[in-house]
Amino acid sequence: MTSVQNPFAALLQEGSTADGVSHKLVEEILLFTLNKEGGGSKQILCLSDVVVDTSEETLCENLVAHALFERLMLSDTLEGNGEAWEAQAITYLHGAFARCERLEGAKKTGSAKIKELILDNASTCMRQPDLFAPQSFATQWLELFEQASEHDTSTQEFLVLVACKVVEEDEPIEALGALKAIFYPLLTELQKLIAKDNLITIKKNVFWVLGFFVKDKRAAVLGEILIDYTTPNPQAKGGEYMDTLLGQLLCISILPKTQTGKYEFFQQLSINQTDPALWGLLSHHQQSTFQLFKQLLVLSPEIKRKTMQWIANCLDANVSRGHLWNSMSLNIEQTMYSTASDAFMTSLCAVLTRLCAPLCVPSLKVLLVDPTYCAVADNDRQAKGVSMLKAHDETCLLPTAEGEERLTAEKYNFVTEIFYMTHKCFELANRPCIERLFRVMRELQNTQTAYEDVLRSDPNNDLTKNLYRMLMEQMQQVLSIRNTLSEPTNDKEMLKFLEASAIWLTEVALMPRESYEQALDKRDFAPQIHRNLELLSDTPPFVAPYMQSVPESIIDNISAYLNFCRRLNGDQFIHIYYSVHDAFFKMILLFMGSSGLVKNPHLRAKLAEALEFLLPTPSIHSNRQAFVTHVFDNHPDRLKVVRSLLNVFVSIEMTGQSVQFEQKFNYRRPMYAIMEFLWTKPEHVQCFRELAIEAEENMEAIEPPIFLRFINLLINDAIFLLDESLSNLEQIKQLQQAQDNGEWNNLAQNERQQQVTNLHHLGMLARFDNILGRDTINLLKLLTTEIKSIFCHNSMVDRIAAMLNYFLLHLVGPRKERFKVKDKKEFDFDPAQTVLEISHIYINLSTDDSFCLAVSQDGRSYSDQLFGYAETILIRIGGGQLIGDMSDIAAKVKKMGDQYKEEQELLADAPEDYLDPIISSLMTDPVILPSSKVTVDRSTIARHLLSDQTDPFNREPLTMDKVKSNVALKQEIEQWIEGKRSAARCKS
Repeated sequence: MTSVQNPFAALLQEGSTADGVSHKLVEEILLFTLNKEGGGSKQILCLSDVVVDTSEETLCENLVAHALFERLMLSDTLEGNGEAWEAQAITYLHGAFARCERLEGAKKTGSAKIKELILDNASTCMRQPDLFAPQSFATQWLELFEQASEHDTSTQEFLVLVACKVVEEDEPIEALGALKAIFYPLLTELQKLIAKDNLITIKKNVFWVLGFFVKDKRAAVLGEILIDYTTPNPQAKGGEYMDTLLGQLLCISILPKTQTGKYEFFQQLSINQTDPALWGLLSHHQQSTFQLFKQLLVLSPEIKRKTMQWIANCLDANVSRGHLWNSMSLNIEQTMYSTASDAFMTSLCAVLTRLCAPLCVPSLKVLLVDPTYCAVADNDRQAKGVSMLKAHDETCLLPTAEGEERLTAEKYNFVTEIFYMTHKCFELANRPCIERLFRVMRELQNTQTAYEDVLRSDPNNDLTKNLYRMLMEQMQQVLSIRNTLSEPTNDKEMLKFLEASAIWLTEVALMPRESYEQALDKRDFAPQIHRNLELLSDTPPFVAPYMQSVPESIIDNISAYLNFCRRLNGDQFIHIYYSVHDAFFKMILLFMGSSGLVKNPHLRAKLAEALEFLLPTPSIHSNRQAFVTHVFDNHPDRLKVVRSLLNVFVSIEMTGQSVQFEQKFNYRRPMYAIMEFLWTKPEHVQCFRELAIEAEENMEAIEPPIFLRFINLLINDAIFLLDESLSNLEQIKQLQQAQDNGEWNNLAQNERQQQVTNLHHLGMLARFDNILGRDTINLLKLLTTEIKSIFCHNSMVDRIAAMLNYFLLHLVGPRKERFKVKDKKEFDFDPAQTVLEISHIYINLSTDDSFCLAVSQDGRSYSDQLFGYAETILIRIGGGQLIGDMSDIAAKVKKMGDQYKEEQELLADAPEDYLDPIISSLMTDPVILPSSKVTVDRSTIARHLLSDQTDPFNREPLTMDKVKSNVALKQEIEQWIEGKRSAARCKS
């Protein structure tokens, strides 16, 4: 019989060479021996039968390599316990690698060769897994990662060196493909585990396992595998990002993972409830997710690009979340899955906000953000390093003329990218959540009212039970959204980011012309330094063209955040972080009052809402806690607040900047609250006085003075609001009487329901008008305590006198019973308080004879009995201390009225051309209008131009500086009057 020659025998001839591998070292590291005699007593595997039997102390490297490979191929036949009999190839090689690492210090040469052989074989496993079928290397790697401890560096090192070996031995594309074939199944398994977990049940080792892919820059390819695995196709809808691995991590929150998911937390309820333990879990989870994103961003330029593109594509796919309808209803089937959930988006915003930490105080790298980012067209994105899609479609602070090309920088840095992406994410994540929270809070209030009503009448019927269930669900929803948005760590990071944004906005708006010209040369428009310039005027003397590229959403986000804080009674970071007050205050003052910086009046009005949050004492109708701040007393720019506020007050009314009527009054409400507060500060009262003096000195300026326009609108508002309120209250009384008299009982069910609806709607309108009307009258009372002459100017005095007379007559006159509704508190109707306020205004202005004369000449509402009615009511409502003053006014008004009546009777037959064509009164200062050539009285046209800057006879544009005095006619009228008076004197 012919003997079979051992194919490994020839390799023994090389065993005695000096550069071979110690047999003993092989046994210690690889846990096998080729010596049949020596392997029996040790816990190692004997391969002498499989490879070759040798007792040589030194083995050649090739022999060890072959032996190791043969050892790996024995996985199906190994029987025994212990590491030496490990059947899983990767697990065995990892164990050998770890032992090699431990011995490497003492026996460097030999162990280094064995380590190389281990890595070669591990690379073979990764590139040719079919050789080792049916082993699952994905499962083996996952087990290795899960079993590794914090102090064990060998697993990470083994992974890195194996990945590097695969890349080294193959073409890049083939190497990446081979690694993906192994690790994609691992990541899929991990994603399945995450999908089953919530904030409480998620295991810590999820981030531990993912950390192996992103910890080491030497094996950046592992990070590339992770980001490639979690990236959906470029056309993916927003909701599809939730189905990715990163998406599953982002979905873990206090909120439901999906928009249709059930709320899991806050089932034991109280309205202001917080859960610090839940906050701790959310903070830890979002911090871990942030670390994962951060490590991806620093691995390599390519992975950074892919990660930024993942974020940018995700934001673009979810852009419809920012549309107004999205916060209104989530029950539309076709939109349900098209965008990501609130949980996903708020978590992404938390991650991006943490990435922006270096932009904030004290580093303030935000000053490196370039304001021209949103000017870059899509076809220039790649060349200029812009990841965000459709950034050039953002609505910006100032409009761009058609065909005008906006400035762009040469290149955009990471700081700029992450700044704009974070603001975009806040716009798509937190703002819709805030709007939704307020909507659900309103619904909760309505449900609670309805529940209390039915509970009193029938506590056990089905409607009561359904309302209670709805109440609990809405309460749970409110608490979940509120606790997600106000989690302390995230709130602190968000506040600091928005502070940095406010500083940046102020710096780019105030950049001096010379600095801008230097930036233009460099094609880099970032502010670079914190100049902290003083606010010298309403609009800076130089407004850089790049303001056409600063998106409105940055200011909108700051306003939304402050509005959110205004509605909460929690301990947000803003209450103790005082430096942010200064940054917000300065930014608000700068942008709120300047149409030269912000074209959109809605946005400037939102800044007034934001400013209300900074008031140290809440307004009467607010339920928020007091706010400790010193900006109104100590901020260097504080004296600009009055002018800035009046500018925005006027701008939401002016032609071309008007806003919807009801919205206009919603914007005015916080402005009234701020002005009432400012009136408690002498230096701010002085600012009002100075503006009034400035107005009187410029009554005929091309543009009417700001204070004149302001009080004109204030009077307009008061007239409209009180008139509407009285009209609605009269209708409410009629409906209440009809209901009490049983007239509704004979109506059909749907008609009766319609009457109930009408009554409820009129009640809401009346309440709205009464609250704002009261605020308006109160502000007029405050203003007239210190400022009188401008209210008594000939262009204004008739209107305020007529207004006061009209409302006093309706509230104290013979027909006051028309407005006597049941439960005045329900409609916030307080006629007694309004009468007191109006009486104070009469008293404040009565020192001016022109006011008293105007009161007497109001033919619509004034009569000799008017103040008598008022005195009767004042006694009943506790205003007795005002009666003496009101009696004096009554006497003065009557006397001046009688004198004027005599004068008018004397001048009753004035020629037609002496009469004002608009109000048919005798002109005292006739002027000619330039385009229509019509002559009118100066006071009449001045009053008209406050509200409408056009010629009333042909609608051509007109300003006061264009009218010309009709000197000849004035002299003619004066001579005629004097002639009439002389004739009367002679006759008497």
